[in-house]
Amino acid sequence: MRKLFLAICFIISLSPVLSFAAVRTMSSLEEAQHNSRENNLPVSEEIMKEKQYFRNMTQEQMREYLRDRLFHVVINEFEKTDGLNGDGTINVQKSDIQREIEAQNSKSIFEKIYDKAMNNLINITDPKPAAKIYTDGRNLSRNMRPQAAEDAEMFYNQEMAQRQAWLNSNIEMIDVELPPYNKKTLVPAQEHIPYLFSRIELLPDGLTMFSDTIVVVANNNKIKNGIQRAFPKFVIDREGKRQKVDFNLLGVYINGNPVEYKISDRNNYVFMEPKYNFQLSPGVYEFQFDYTIDNQIFSYDEFDEFYWNLTGSVWNLVIARAGAVVIFPPNTQTLGQNAISGYPGYWRDDTVVISQEQDSVLGFASKSPLFIGQALEIIVSLPKGAVSNISWSKKFLRFINEYGDILFAVFGLAAIFLSYFFSWRSIRKNKNLRVKGILQNAPLLRYLAKGIVDKKTFGTFLLELYRKNIIDIEQNDNNILLVKKTDNLTSLSNGEKKVLLSLFKDKENILNINSFSASKIKKAFDILKNHVLYQAKKLGLILNFTYLLFSIGMLLVTEAAIAFLSYDFAYNFLFLLLSTLVLALCLWLFQYKFSCSWKNKTAKICAIFFAASTAFIMLATVNLPTVLIIAVTLIIIQEFTKLYLQRDGLLATCVKDALNLATLLQNKADALCLGKDFLKNQAAIFALDCESFYSLQEKNKNIYKLNIINMMVEKMPDID
Repeated sequence: MRKLFLAICFIISLSPVLSFAAVRTMSSLEEAQHNSRENNLPVSEEIMKEKQYFRNMTQEQMREYLRDRLFHVVINEFEKTDGLNGDGTINVQKSDIQREIEAQNSKSIFEKIYDKAMNNLINITDPKPAAKIYTDGRNLSRNMRPQAAEDAEMFYNQEMAQRQAWLNSNIEMIDVELPPYNKKTLVPAQEHIPYLFSRIELLPDGLTMFSDTIVVVANNNKIKNGIQRAFPKFVIDREGKRQKVDFNLLGVYINGNPVEYKISDRNNYVFMEPKYNFQLSPGVYEFQFDYTIDNQIFSYDEFDEFYWNLTGSVWNLVIARAGAVVIFPPNTQTLGQNAISGYPGYWRDDTVVISQEQDSVLGFASKSPLFIGQALEIIVSLPKGAVSNISWSKKFLRFINEYGDILFAVFGLAAIFLSYFFSWRSIRKNKNLRVKGILQNAPLLRYLAKGIVDKKTFGTFLLELYRKNIIDIEQNDNNILLVKKTDNLTSLSNGEKKVLLSLFKDKENILNINSFSASKIKKAFDILKNHVLYQAKKLGLILNFTYLLFSIGMLLVTEAAIAFLSYDFAYNFLFLLLSTLVLALCLWLFQYKFSCSWKNKTAKICAIFFAASTAFIMLATVNLPTVLIIAVTLIIIQEFTKLYLQRDGLLATCVKDALNLATLLQNKADALCLGKDFLKNQAAIFALDCESFYSLQEKNKNIYKLNIINMMVEKMPDID
């Protein structure tokens, strides 16, 4: 409710009631407290009757009562502990009537009705003029007041009426010296902006210079660390085209003293905020913001147009008086001008005065206070070329500022695509890309050579376990037994351990290969198949690591370059990075195949929704083509990675090595048939279908297991 009180008291300023009541400024908090004790009155019977009167009101009577009461009653909730003490602070006194109401109830009946009253402040039947204007000169004087003296007289009369209304209200008041003449003005002690004035100069090269003077009454509630200015990063012209504006902060002063501020941008807004944290004591402060904006003026075929939202709609404070002076290049005659104020969608043009101060100077002033959420917009149409004499260097800088993100995204995409394209051509020529240790992994060797994981792959795995002295493979008549020899499995990978433990559960050490053990063998085979495919993908990723590192690095460099175009590199780079990760996840989820059809449909719908939402959010930082280019870049990285993981991709050399090993094992069967060489290569011999070249001999009969494994594979159920 507190933020509504000031709005109510400003409405009172427009009331014709000029009755008198004595309200004065207290020189100290002790004086205000002493005066409060002397005038502490008991609750009157009239107030109790008034509450009963409200309960018996009809809806129409309540509406009439609110309309009248809104112009005569203001409730202020300043507490004694609000901290308004110290040097240069605001010291005020509460009225006797207000103290009676506060003592009567923690929340008075007036507070409850103000919510409804404030909701009725917007009259939807009022005219809603468009926020754009252009004339050919016939309507040049629309809303114009050629005599500055008339404006001064009007504002003087309004000020007198306002001061009398303040004296008639039950509001804590203070005297504030307002610029430009430092004239003392009586204003409410609650937090608000009594005065906001902007000096705007349009230069011939399209640059706009601003000097904003903002007087604030602060009591450490909303205004604790100074004022933060917020501006839209993009502006939309009358044709619906979006253009990016460029800000340059020249300086910020508080009561004439320079204060370090910085520019940062987050999503759709650019902020001017304190560089370091500091706290304002309760008091009255004059802020001055000096800055320039480029690309704020719209250019059309027949005219140029300056549009500016003087107060914006993001202030969480009431602005008592707002105005601006707009200075044009010499000898410039405007084609038309307009100013509107109000809430978005409910604009009025009869609440702003426009005056011709000099030949190339226009003045704009709001005739009434601007409540929370209201704005004052200025639109001026200028002759073509009056403010568009732009040099080539500035045009280039504007182009980089507005479309630099697209250029950097295109360069990054081109670098990644060309690197993949030429590397793929090189891979297809079978350049050597060998990985150490591949030939010693017999199950993976069979997958590379044959492109399958089958029953012989399972037999190959058992021969690997036999070579490592973990199991023994024995034949008893027509029975084939697997005997576990040790519990020391340090030589096995995690996947191989899972396969072995699925064959020998708990403390079992012997497995008979027959129909009763078919379920165990099937489960072990499924685990082995997933493990071999995982090893193949892992091998492909190892071979693809350099390409992935380069492409991801180029994407990061691209997004870093885009972030450098902003005012807040760290925030925007992190924003782009997280958005890119979400898009990559959505692409993966869209292509991933689940076991159930409903899961596939749900995953695709979710992927499309989150990808579209992320792309829409990214538009607050970059242009739409940039979002699309980043998405295409992710698709290219994903698709080339798939190509590289294929057997004819980066694995082509490994496949070639596996086939060469098969030829070698066939040609050197006589030399490798004996001793340790045979034991070492027995699993590879079986994996590459070379067992027919190796026979059982006297010198290898103790380690020769090819015949038993062949028999076992034939007896195994169909598990492929």
